[in-house]
Amino acid sequence: MKNSRFDIVRLFALAFVAFTIASCGGGKSVDPLDPAEQEPEKSTKAELTSFTLQPGSTGLAKAITGYFSRDQIKFSIPESLDMAALKPTLKASDKATIYVGDQLYKEGDTYDLSNGAYIKVISEAGTTSKIYSLKGEIGDNFIDTYIWKLMDHCSVPGVAFAVMKGSTVVYSKGYGWAVVDKEKVTPNTLFRMASISKQFCTMCIMRLKEEGKLKLDDKVFGDKGILKGIFRTTPYHETITVRHLLSHSSGICAGLDDPAFNSSYRYFGGRSSDPVPTDTLIQRTLDDRKTPYKNGSAEYSAGERYNYSNVGFCVLHRIVEVVSGKDYESFLREDVLAKMGVTDTYIGGYERERRSNECVVYSQGGGNGYANPLRNLAGAAGIITSTSQMMEILKHIDGDDDVPDFFTKETLAEMYTPYKYSGQDYNTYGLGWRMNNAKRFFGSHFHGGNMAGTATMWVGGATGDGKGNFSEKMSGAIICNSRSYVDNLTWDTSWGNSSSNDIDDSFYIILGEAFRYFK
Repeated sequence: MKNSRFDIVRLFALAFVAFTIASCGGGKSVDPLDPAEQEPEKSTKAELTSFTLQPGSTGLAKAITGYFSRDQIKFSIPESLDMAALKPTLKASDKATIYVGDQLYKEGDTYDLSNGAYIKVISEAGTTSKIYSLKGEIGDNFIDTYIWKLMDHCSVPGVAFAVMKGSTVVYSKGYGWAVVDKEKVTPNTLFRMASISKQFCTMCIMRLKEEGKLKLDDKVFGDKGILKGIFRTTPYHETITVRHLLSHSSGICAGLDDPAFNSSYRYFGGRSSDPVPTDTLIQRTLDDRKTPYKNGSAEYSAGERYNYSNVGFCVLHRIVEVVSGKDYESFLREDVLAKMGVTDTYIGGYERERRSNECVVYSQGGGNGYANPLRNLAGAAGIITSTSQMMEILKHIDGDDDVPDFFTKETLAEMYTPYKYSGQDYNTYGLGWRMNNAKRFFGSHFHGGNMAGTATMWVGGATGDGKGNFSEKMSGAIICNSRSYVDNLTWDTSWGNSSSNDIDDSFYIILGEAFRYFK
């Protein structure tokens, strides 16, 4: 008993000493109400920061980086690989937990990333999560990433893209929707070509020239003109030749607000459902440009200056009809394209006339692509075709011998030589084709097109060198079923250019990058 009482006293004494020492700074007390003494709060961040497929055991020759499109991750792999047996490297917010489907992620493990796969990220605190759907495709991830970015930034539902090295197509793919949520784009999907139609009209004219049925320096209007008796003209109009129209130097639209896309010219009484015939559109334009164009004190006659003219190519398509004795579409299809093996190209129509493999156009900015009367504008903007058909055409007009050319070398040289304007130093347009883009398409013939619901570009025979350093001829096309009006797009490119202004400039960048990459 005595010993027990002594032990209790001793314990109280030791406790008192310890308390005294702590109170005097010999130890530290813990205040449970002090925030500084609390455990650190756990993170609520749940973001996937990177998705990479590493080379090596999966059979990849080089790493593939996923493209983040909002809550979707897109990636492309070669056809030889199995989408159900990939090894992704995933990075997420600090201390977050990652699941691939229902499986806890562990780097180095194999996962099924085929259709329906998803990634779930759960924050450290367990209170926040985010799910990313995976969209794996067969293709080239480098090229596809450019197209995906274009589609996202420009709100484009569908794109077709193709690249050709020499006469061999090295890449061809459709992206997104030809008809949203119903039909996918393929290389055989028909798109509206807008101003790329002008090259088709040029080929018709060149075919008639080679057949000896017209000369490029033939007069178009007046008593000695190809179209004599069809239009009311003036002495100025009677100086215009076929060559002037092909080179956009006729001047018939100079100073006018593009009559081909101006409702006061192309509709009866401003009624957008009632377009005037092509001849009426041409006559209205001629009536408003009866004399050579004046700019201040200067006066410009036919052949002097470049002035882009849609109506000029409407005149050319009428020349094709008058000289050939056929309607324009029949001559184009039967006497030109069929001889190249191209059989799925047409003049487009209204939405109710859409062909079974033709995409829908999705207009932006309040425009209406279906308001354009394509048959009336056939030579300037009426063509519908596909990237597969475009590559076949480019093979037949490239000047090489591996695929027989449709035209003689002399005719090709006329098309692809810059026109010499008598009053202007301008060397970037030939006959129906643009050229001399030294930055990305040196040595090429090319053209773009745009109107409501449509944006297009094709390039033939680009040899470099804007420091792309490709010497073998590269060709390609990119076509979209929507026309964006977004400016200031930015791109990280291998040539150091990091910005562009709009969708047209982006086409130059994407095709230039593709030529460099595949070469």
